Amino acid sequence: MYMERLYDDDVESKQDGAIRILHLAMHAMHTEQLVENEALMALLSRVLRDDYKKNSTLTMTLLRIFWCFSTFVQLHPLLGNYSIGATTLKIVEFEIKRHELCVLEEQTCAQWSTTSLEALEKYQNERKRNRKRIRKQNQIFLLIHLAQDIRTERKMVKKNIIMYLSKMLDRTSANLQLVVLAFLKKLSIFQENMDAMIRLHVPEKLVTHLNCSHEKTIQMSLKLLHNLSFDPQQRDLLVKNSIIPRLVILLKKPPFRASTLRILYHLSMDDRCKSMFTYTDAIPIVMQLINFPQNIIAKELAALTVNLSLNARNAEWMCQRGGLEALVKRVIRTSDPLLVKVVRNISQWTYRSQEDTTCTQKGTWASLIVPLIEFAISQQEKHDFLVEMIAIFANVTPDDIAPTCSWDQLILHHSLVPFITKLLVPGFSQDDVVLEVVQWISTLCLEPKTIPLMVTSKFLRMLQALFHGKAHDQEITHQLLLVFYRLLRYLNTFDHIMDGLDFISDVIARANTSNIELWRMCELVMDLVIDTEMQRYGRIEKYGERIRQLRFELYNAEYLDAFPAHPTASM
Repeated sequence: MYMERLYDDDVESKQDGAIRILHLAMHAMHTEQLVENEALMALLSRVLRDDYKKNSTLTMTLLRIFWCFSTFVQLHPLLGNYSIGATTLKIVEFEIKRHELCVLEEQTCAQWSTTSLEALEKYQNERKRNRKRIRKQNQIFLLIHLAQDIRTERKMVKKNIIMYLSKMLDRTSANLQLVVLAFLKKLSIFQENMDAMIRLHVPEKLVTHLNCSHEKTIQMSLKLLHNLSFDPQQRDLLVKNSIIPRLVILLKKPPFRASTLRILYHLSMDDRCKSMFTYTDAIPIVMQLINFPQNIIAKELAALTVNLSLNARNAEWMCQRGGLEALVKRVIRTSDPLLVKVVRNISQWTYRSQEDTTCTQKGTWASLIVPLIEFAISQQEKHDFLVEMIAIFANVTPDDIAPTCSWDQLILHHSLVPFITKLLVPGFSQDDVVLEVVQWISTLCLEPKTIPLMVTSKFLRMLQALFHGKAHDQEITHQLLLVFYRLLRYLNTFDHIMDGLDFISDVIARANTSNIELWRMCELVMDLVIDTEMQRYGRIEKYGERIRQLRFELYNAEYLDAFPAHPTASM
């Protein structure tokens, strides 16, 4: 009986039959019986295919029937056999074109609405019809369910579904936008779909969606933006459309915070974007979130802070209003492995800022260095944590802890020499720890009072053994050369190093290297040796002569190789 009504030429009769079938389809208990009726399925698909341009109400009713079926994944192949996905795409295309035409007509009516009451009434009626039509969106729900099958999804992409969806993003219906955003989010996991979204200006439209008042729309937009932000090209577009200030505003609102942090983290990976955060309220908000009383903070928040702290201006801002003190206290309290990286990045900023002679950033670590040292000693069994802590100490110069304390006092009060020596025992520490310890020693050498406390014959032999043992690691070798360079500047240690260790032979052996930075460091050491001999003796002595001989041989190596020495002829 219901099927017979669908054969009628009268649209109202067809609509009545479709509604009755819809009432059955809305109950899962009838689904199996309905889909097994091949005549019914063929009839429904044919009416949908033939009549979708004739009556939108009938079309929407039929689509709702198929939507009920599409909620069952097992029925997707069956729906594919009746080409429901392809038909629905045609309906979407038709509805979009009709909507664009209706918008033009509405604009025309709006221009004439001021001329007469009849024109005004026509405009109002046209506007109501358009609003009603926009609300009929179930065909998109159907497509979402069908797209759970990858093959069906690819067919939809080939038929320009992304173009249709991008146009629907301009609609004002919150419910329609939610459906479209959900579909785009599903499609965005494939790179080719991302490229299509760029061409269709989807990222730009999403940025404007962040200003809407509908909470669910914002949340779905953020989820889609998160997927897009994995792609560098998409990130560039988002940044150009001023997404960072809008995300920072959303960061203040708890419902959007998790998704916002993920997107901001992806954006902060680009060095040129890090400085853009300085011109927003991002840093104060992030520091406030970090200092929440909970012991555990979101990894996205910590990772974002790590990236931001790599920028000098951001690091400076983090130190303001007691930010660094609060951060260090939290690191000591929670042993957070990501936040300690933030402290390390800030220490790099304070270290580099002192290269500027006008820098006033001194004494930053004076009140923090003691608790950090005590904490590092207590955490020495944790490799990853120890690396970061030693790196912090390597960046803390004597000016950073003056005038309340100095490195020589800290060495005495906290027995740092045995601690350092233990870490440099061959095989005890991994190379990354060894590298940071060597850099720390280099920093300690900047304080003259630390030399008598630290430098002994045993200590120097340990450094030389490390120099030989780590010859394969150019970075450690470079830093060890810097340590010896700074030690050679003190006359008391010059003779110990040159005579007791015959260190110049090691330097000469390393000078013939293809690594430019390593070669320059060797040159600095050799220049220092020659200058010291000139100051002490007024002339170049044995070490200077060896250096001059080496430089002559290196400079004329090609000539010397071309003319090898011949044995003297026998008499």
